[in-house]
Amino acid sequence: MSDVSVRGRQDTSAEAEGRAQGLNIGWTVLSYLLSGMAAYGAIGWLIGRAVHVEMLFPIGMLVGLAISLGFVIWRYGRNAGAGVNNDMETGMSATAIRRASHRRGIPREEKSR
Repeated sequence: MSDVSVRGRQDTSAEAEGRAQGLNIGWTVLSYLLSGMAAYGAIGWLIGRAVHVEMLFPIGMLVGLAISLGFVIWRYGRNAGAGVNNDMETGMSATAIRRASHRRGIPREEKSR
């Protein structure tokens, strides 16, 4: 039995799973950005305290944000929308889906010769 959504149409399990995966990716991206800023901000703060340069804290936060943003683009943004082989629900390429599923502990599919 399927549930009725707010818009009045019935949700299929594939639609609900696609939305859930998109939400999961969104939270992951947000956590990468925040943790990068926190980690490099803390490193900048510690080095700034040691050498008495207060500007290293905000510089460290910006460097952490830049590194995290680069990682997010590398991990999720490459080939998004550029190829025909992207998943219709998530917009992720087949390579990105395999990489993400491997990180979740789902074994990769064996290539046939």
